[in-house]
Amino acid sequence: MKKDVSRTTAVLTAEDIATIVGLRGVEHILDELIDRLRDALLTFDPDRVHSPARAGFQYEEPEVGLLEWMPAMELGRVAAVKTVGYHPRNPTRKGLPSVMATTSVYDTATGQLLALLDATLLTALRTGAASAVATDILAVDGPLSVGVIGCGAQAVTQLHAISRVRPVERVTVLDTDPVVAASYNRRVAFLDRPTTVVNPEGDTRLLADVDVLCTCTSVDVGKGPVLRDGEHRPWLHVNAIGADFPGKQELPLPMLERAVLCPDLPSQCRVEGESQWVQPDRIGPDLATLVKHRSSYEPYRSVLTVFDSTGWALEDLVVAELFIELASREGIGSTVTLQRTATDPFDPYALITP
Repeated sequence: MKKDVSRTTAVLTAEDIATIVGLRGVEHILDELIDRLRDALLTFDPDRVHSPARAGFQYEEPEVGLLEWMPAMELGRVAAVKTVGYHPRNPTRKGLPSVMATTSVYDTATGQLLALLDATLLTALRTGAASAVATDILAVDGPLSVGVIGCGAQAVTQLHAISRVRPVERVTVLDTDPVVAASYNRRVAFLDRPTTVVNPEGDTRLLADVDVLCTCTSVDVGKGPVLRDGEHRPWLHVNAIGADFPGKQELPLPMLERAVLCPDLPSQCRVEGESQWVQPDRIGPDLATLVKHRSSYEPYRSVLTVFDSTGWALEDLVVAELFIELASREGIGSTVTLQRTATDPFDPYALITP
Protein backbone atom coordinates (compact mmCIF):
# COMPACT_ATOMS: atom_id res chain seq x y z
CA MET A 1 0.00 0.00 0.00
CA LYS A 2 1.32 3.43 -0.90
CA LYS A 3 2.02 5.83 1.94
CA ASP A 4 1.87 9.61 1.91
CA VAL A 5 5.11 11.44 2.50
CA SER A 6 4.65 14.47 4.76
CA ARG A 7 6.93 17.46 4.60
CA THR A 8 6.91 19.79 7.58
CA THR A 9 7.50 23.53 7.67
CA ALA A 10 8.82 25.35 10.73
CA VAL A 11 6.68 28.32 11.73
CA LEU A 12 7.92 31.18 13.91
CA THR A 13 5.25 33.66 14.92
CA ALA A 14 5.83 37.12 16.34
CA GLU A 15 5.37 35.62 19.81
CA ASP A 16 7.97 32.95 19.06
CA ILE A 17 10.42 35.63 17.89
CA ALA A 18 9.80 37.60 21.09
CA THR A 19 10.38 34.48 23.19
CA ILE A 20 13.71 33.83 21.49
CA VAL A 21 14.81 37.43 22.07
CA GLY A 22 13.70 37.22 25.69
CA LEU A 23 15.69 34.04 26.29
CA ARG A 24 18.85 35.06 24.46
CA GLY A 25 18.83 38.79 25.15
CA VAL A 26 18.56 41.40 22.43
CA GLU A 27 22.21 42.48 22.91
CA HIS A 28 23.45 38.93 22.40
CA ILE A 29 21.27 38.52 19.30
CA LEU A 30 22.37 41.85 17.82
CA ASP A 31 26.02 41.00 18.39
CA GLU A 32 25.61 37.61 16.73
CA LEU A 33 23.63 39.10 13.86
CA ILE A 34 26.27 41.77 13.23
CA ASP A 35 28.97 39.09 13.23
CA ARG A 36 27.01 36.83 10.89
CA LEU A 37 26.21 39.64 8.50
CA ARG A 38 29.85 40.70 8.48
CA ASP A 39 30.89 37.11 7.74
CA ALA A 40 28.31 36.81 4.94
CA LEU A 41 29.65 39.99 3.35
CA LEU A 42 33.25 38.89 3.80
CA THR A 43 32.57 35.68 1.84
CA PHE A 44 30.01 37.21 -0.53
CA ASP A 45 30.36 35.84 -4.06
CA PRO A 46 27.89 37.25 -6.61
CA ASP A 47 28.24 34.05 -8.64
CA ARG A 48 27.01 32.04 -5.66
CA VAL A 49 24.60 34.42 -3.94
CA HIS A 50 21.89 35.78 -6.19
CA SER A 51 19.68 38.68 -5.17
CA PRO A 52 17.43 39.85 -8.02
CA ALA A 53 15.87 43.28 -7.92
CA ARG A 54 12.90 43.45 -5.61
CA ALA A 55 9.52 44.15 -7.13
CA GLY A 56 6.04 44.89 -5.88
CA PHE A 57 2.92 46.98 -5.92
CA GLN A 58 2.53 50.63 -4.99
CA TYR A 59 -0.98 51.90 -4.34
CA GLU A 60 -2.97 54.74 -2.81
CA GLU A 61 -6.16 52.92 -1.75
CA PRO A 62 -7.51 51.92 0.65
CA GLU A 63 -4.33 53.50 2.13
CA VAL A 64 -1.05 54.73 0.69
CA GLY A 65 1.16 51.67 0.70
CA LEU A 66 3.71 49.43 -0.86
CA LEU A 67 3.83 45.63 -0.98
CA GLU A 68 7.02 44.12 -2.33
CA TRP A 69 8.99 40.90 -2.35
CA MET A 70 12.74 40.59 -1.82
CA PRO A 71 14.45 37.34 -2.92
CA ALA A 72 17.92 35.98 -2.17
CA MET A 73 19.41 32.58 -2.95
CA GLU A 74 22.64 30.90 -2.00
CA LEU A 75 23.29 28.60 -4.92
CA GLY A 76 22.98 24.92 -4.04
CA ARG A 77 21.62 25.56 -0.56
CA VAL A 78 18.64 27.75 0.34
CA ALA A 79 16.56 30.63 -0.93
CA ALA A 80 14.60 33.20 1.04
CA VAL A 81 11.82 35.51 -0.06
CA LYS A 82 10.69 38.32 2.21
CA THR A 83 7.32 39.89 1.54
CA VAL A 84 7.11 43.29 3.16
CA GLY A 85 4.29 45.78 3.43
CA TYR A 86 5.09 49.45 3.99
CA HIS A 87 2.19 51.64 5.07
CA PRO A 88 3.42 54.90 6.63
CA ARG A 89 0.02 55.76 8.16
CA ASN A 90 -0.25 52.48 10.06
CA PRO A 91 1.10 53.76 13.42
CA THR A 92 -1.26 56.72 13.68
CA ARG A 93 -4.36 55.29 11.98
CA LYS A 94 -4.23 51.57 12.74
CA GLY A 95 -1.96 51.19 15.73
CA LEU A 96 0.28 48.92 13.63
CA PRO A 97 3.94 49.13 12.59
CA SER A 98 4.59 50.94 9.31
CA VAL A 99 6.65 47.94 8.18
CA MET A 100 5.14 44.44 8.44
CA ALA A 101 6.92 41.48 6.89
CA THR A 102 7.13 37.71 6.58
CA THR A 103 10.03 35.60 5.31
CA SER A 104 9.80 32.18 3.69
CA VAL A 105 12.86 29.93 3.37
CA TYR A 106 13.10 27.17 0.75
CA ASP A 107 15.27 24.13 0.11
CA THR A 108 16.67 24.65 -3.41
CA ALA A 109 17.18 20.90 -3.85
CA THR A 110 13.45 20.16 -3.68
CA GLY A 111 11.58 23.47 -3.53
CA GLN A 112 10.24 22.53 -0.10
CA LEU A 113 9.15 25.37 2.16
CA LEU A 114 11.45 24.92 5.15
CA ALA A 115 10.34 27.81 7.32
CA LEU A 116 7.92 30.71 7.57
CA LEU A 117 8.76 33.56 9.94
CA ASP A 118 7.22 36.80 11.07
CA ALA A 119 9.90 39.25 9.94
CA THR A 120 8.71 42.59 11.28
CA LEU A 121 11.20 42.72 14.16
CA LEU A 122 13.76 40.85 12.06
CA THR A 123 13.66 43.62 9.45
CA ALA A 124 14.40 46.28 12.05
CA LEU A 125 17.22 44.19 13.54
CA ARG A 126 18.92 43.43 10.24
CA THR A 127 18.67 47.06 9.11
CA GLY A 128 20.32 48.16 12.34
CA ALA A 129 22.98 45.46 11.97
CA ALA A 130 23.83 46.61 8.44
CA SER A 131 24.29 50.19 9.67
CA ALA A 132 26.46 48.90 12.51
CA VAL A 133 28.73 47.08 10.03
CA ALA A 134 29.07 50.23 7.91
CA THR A 135 29.53 52.50 10.93
CA ASP A 136 32.24 50.28 12.38
CA ILE A 137 34.28 50.72 9.19
CA LEU A 138 33.52 54.34 8.28
CA ALA A 139 32.84 56.24 11.51
CA VAL A 140 35.56 58.08 13.40
CA ASP A 141 37.28 56.19 16.22
CA GLY A 142 36.26 56.67 19.82
CA PRO A 143 33.00 57.58 21.55
CA LEU A 144 30.35 58.99 19.24
CA SER A 145 27.76 61.70 19.32
CA VAL A 146 24.83 60.28 17.34
CA GLY A 147 22.03 62.17 15.61
CA VAL A 148 18.73 60.60 14.56
CA ILE A 149 16.23 62.15 12.16
CA GLY A 150 12.97 60.24 12.14
CA CYS A 151 12.18 58.61 15.48
CA GLY A 152 10.04 55.64 14.43
CA ALA A 153 10.69 51.94 14.99
CA GLN A 154 13.81 51.77 12.84
CA ALA A 155 15.41 54.57 14.87
CA VAL A 156 15.50 52.34 17.94
CA THR A 157 17.46 49.49 16.36
CA GLN A 158 19.74 51.92 14.51
CA LEU A 159 20.94 53.46 17.75
CA HIS A 160 21.06 50.13 19.57
CA ALA A 161 23.10 48.41 16.84
CA ILE A 162 25.55 51.32 16.57
CA SER A 163 26.07 51.16 20.33
CA ARG A 164 27.23 47.55 19.92
CA VAL A 165 30.20 48.60 17.75
CA ARG A 166 31.04 52.05 19.18
CA PRO A 167 30.60 53.77 22.54
CA VAL A 168 27.79 56.33 22.26
CA GLU A 169 28.24 59.42 24.43
CA ARG A 170 25.08 61.32 23.63
CA VAL A 171 22.13 61.31 21.26
CA THR A 172 20.24 64.15 19.56
CA VAL A 173 16.96 63.39 17.78
CA LEU A 174 14.45 65.15 15.57
CA ASP A 175 11.04 64.17 14.20
CA THR A 176 8.29 66.15 12.51
CA ASP A 177 5.82 64.52 14.90
CA PRO A 178 6.50 65.94 18.39
CA VAL A 179 4.69 63.03 20.09
CA VAL A 180 6.91 60.45 18.37
CA ALA A 181 10.01 62.50 19.14
CA ALA A 182 9.05 62.85 22.81
CA SER A 183 8.53 59.10 23.17
CA TYR A 184 11.95 58.18 21.75
CA ASN A 185 13.79 58.70 25.03
CA ARG A 186 11.45 56.21 26.72
CA ARG A 187 11.90 53.64 23.96
CA VAL A 188 15.71 53.75 24.15
CA ALA A 189 15.94 54.24 27.93
CA PHE A 190 17.48 50.76 28.24
CA LEU A 191 20.60 52.13 26.55
CA ASP A 192 21.05 54.73 29.31
CA ARG A 193 22.39 57.45 27.01
CA PRO A 194 21.66 61.19 27.37
CA THR A 195 19.09 62.05 24.68
CA THR A 196 18.11 65.53 23.54
CA VAL A 197 15.09 66.26 21.35
CA VAL A 198 15.28 69.26 19.00
CA ASN A 199 12.45 70.71 16.95
CA PRO A 200 12.43 70.33 13.14
CA GLU A 201 13.91 73.80 12.70
CA GLY A 202 16.98 72.59 14.58
CA ASP A 203 18.15 70.27 11.80
CA THR A 204 21.26 72.28 10.97
CA ARG A 205 22.23 72.49 14.64
CA LEU A 206 21.86 68.73 14.95
CA LEU A 207 23.89 68.19 11.76
CA ALA A 208 26.75 70.32 13.05
CA ASP A 209 26.97 68.55 16.39
CA VAL A 210 27.17 64.81 15.61
CA ASP A 211 29.74 62.26 14.47
CA VAL A 212 27.16 59.81 13.09
CA LEU A 213 23.75 60.68 11.68
CA CYS A 214 20.96 58.16 11.05
CA THR A 215 18.11 59.28 8.78
CA CYS A 216 15.20 56.89 9.36
CA THR A 217 12.25 58.78 7.96
CA SER A 218 9.14 57.74 6.06
CA VAL A 219 9.58 60.60 3.59
CA ASP A 220 7.09 60.48 0.73
CA VAL A 221 8.11 60.38 -2.92
CA GLY A 222 9.10 63.87 -4.07
CA LYS A 223 8.96 65.36 -0.56
CA GLY A 224 12.66 65.18 0.35
CA PRO A 225 15.23 66.03 1.44
CA VAL A 226 14.44 65.80 5.15
CA LEU A 227 17.18 68.15 6.33
CA ARG A 228 18.95 71.20 5.06
CA ASP A 229 22.58 71.20 4.07
CA GLY A 230 24.87 72.93 6.52
CA GLU A 231 28.13 72.77 8.41
CA HIS A 232 29.12 69.40 9.84
CA ARG A 233 32.16 67.70 11.25
CA PRO A 234 34.60 66.70 8.47
CA TRP A 235 34.37 63.04 9.49
CA LEU A 236 30.56 62.82 9.63
CA HIS A 237 29.19 59.39 8.75
CA VAL A 238 25.53 59.08 7.69
CA ASN A 239 23.40 55.93 7.66
CA ALA A 240 20.60 56.85 5.24
CA ILE A 241 17.90 54.18 5.43
CA GLY A 242 14.68 55.97 4.50
CA ALA A 243 15.05 56.17 0.71
CA ASP A 244 13.84 52.82 -0.61
CA PHE A 245 11.74 53.72 -3.64
CA PRO A 246 12.23 55.77 -6.84
CA GLY A 247 11.78 59.44 -6.04
CA LYS A 248 12.50 59.18 -2.31
CA GLN A 249 15.30 61.35 -0.93
CA GLU A 250 16.50 62.08 2.59
CA LEU A 251 19.80 63.93 2.07
CA PRO A 252 20.34 67.23 0.24
CA LEU A 253 22.07 66.87 -3.11
CA PRO A 254 25.15 68.99 -2.23
CA MET A 255 25.86 66.68 0.70
CA LEU A 256 25.52 63.60 -1.50
CA GLU A 257 27.81 65.07 -4.14
CA ARG A 258 30.65 65.76 -1.73
CA ALA A 259 30.32 62.48 0.19
CA VAL A 260 31.81 59.06 -0.36
CA LEU A 261 28.55 57.26 -1.12
CA CYS A 262 28.53 53.55 -0.20
CA PRO A 263 25.48 51.51 -1.30
CA ASP A 264 24.35 48.22 0.19
CA LEU A 265 23.29 46.79 -3.20
CA PRO A 266 24.46 49.12 -6.01
CA SER A 267 21.95 48.06 -8.68
CA GLN A 268 19.07 48.64 -6.24
CA CYS A 269 20.43 51.87 -4.77
CA ARG A 270 20.80 53.46 -8.20
CA VAL A 271 17.04 53.04 -8.67
CA GLU A 272 15.65 53.48 -5.15
CA GLY A 273 18.26 54.90 -2.77
CA GLU A 274 20.21 58.10 -2.30
CA SER A 275 22.41 56.90 -5.18
CA GLN A 276 19.60 57.64 -7.65
CA TRP A 277 20.34 61.36 -7.28
CA VAL A 278 24.02 61.36 -8.30
CA GLN A 279 25.97 60.39 -11.37
CA PRO A 280 27.14 56.75 -11.41
CA ASP A 281 30.79 57.79 -11.19
CA ARG A 282 30.03 59.44 -7.82
CA ILE A 283 29.06 56.10 -6.23
CA GLY A 284 31.77 54.54 -4.07
CA PRO A 285 32.43 51.01 -2.78
CA ASP A 286 29.49 48.84 -1.81
CA LEU A 287 29.04 47.28 1.61
CA ALA A 288 30.55 43.90 0.69
CA THR A 289 33.63 45.62 -0.75
CA LEU A 290 34.01 47.71 2.40
CA VAL A 291 33.98 44.57 4.54
CA LYS A 292 36.31 42.56 2.27
CA HIS A 293 38.89 45.37 2.10
CA ARG A 294 38.29 47.05 5.43
CA SER A 295 41.84 48.31 5.97
CA SER A 296 41.80 50.07 2.59
CA TYR A 297 38.67 52.04 3.47
CA GLU A 298 39.27 52.92 7.11
CA PRO A 299 41.02 56.15 5.95
CA TYR A 300 37.53 57.27 4.88
CA ARG A 301 36.86 57.87 8.59
CA SER A 302 38.29 61.36 8.16
CA VAL A 303 35.84 62.46 5.44
CA LEU A 304 32.08 62.65 4.89
CA THR A 305 30.64 59.18 4.17
CA VAL A 306 27.09 58.00 3.48
CA PHE A 307 25.87 54.43 3.76
CA ASP A 308 23.02 54.17 1.25
CA SER A 309 20.93 51.47 2.95
CA THR A 310 17.95 50.41 0.83
CA GLY A 311 17.67 46.95 2.42
CA TRP A 312 19.32 43.90 0.89
CA ALA A 313 17.58 40.51 0.77
CA LEU A 314 20.87 38.86 1.76
CA GLU A 315 20.39 40.50 5.16
CA ASP A 316 16.94 38.91 5.40
CA LEU A 317 18.38 35.47 4.66
CA VAL A 318 21.07 35.92 7.32
CA VAL A 319 18.66 37.03 10.07
CA ALA A 320 16.08 34.37 9.16
CA GLU A 321 18.63 31.57 9.41
CA LEU A 322 19.89 32.93 12.73
CA PHE A 323 16.40 32.80 14.24
CA ILE A 324 15.64 29.38 12.73
CA GLU A 325 18.78 28.04 14.41
CA LEU A 326 17.98 29.68 17.73
CA ALA A 327 14.41 28.39 17.62
CA SER A 328 15.60 24.85 16.95
CA ARG A 329 18.16 25.06 19.74
CA GLU A 330 15.60 26.33 22.26
CA GLY A 331 12.69 24.18 21.08
CA ILE A 332 10.59 27.21 20.17
CA GLY A 333 8.02 27.48 17.40
CA SER A 334 5.83 24.90 15.71
CA THR A 335 5.77 22.73 12.62
CA VAL A 336 2.92 22.32 10.17
CA THR A 337 2.38 19.84 7.37
CA LEU A 338 1.74 22.45 4.73
CA GLN A 339 3.13 20.53 1.78
CA ARG A 340 2.35 16.85 1.22
CA THR A 341 3.19 14.55 -1.64
CA ALA A 342 2.07 11.00 -2.29
CA THR A 343 4.54 8.22 -3.00
CA ASP A 344 3.38 8.35 -6.61
CA PRO A 345 4.66 11.78 -7.72
CA PHE A 346 3.09 11.36 -11.16
CA ASP A 347 -0.46 11.22 -9.81
CA PRO A 348 -1.81 14.56 -8.54
CA TYR A 349 -4.92 12.77 -7.20
CA ALA A 350 -3.00 10.22 -5.15
CA LEU A 351 -3.62 12.22 -1.95
CA ILE A 352 -7.37 12.21 -2.39
CA THR A 353 -7.81 8.69 -3.71
CA PRO A 354 -8.90 6.22 -1.02
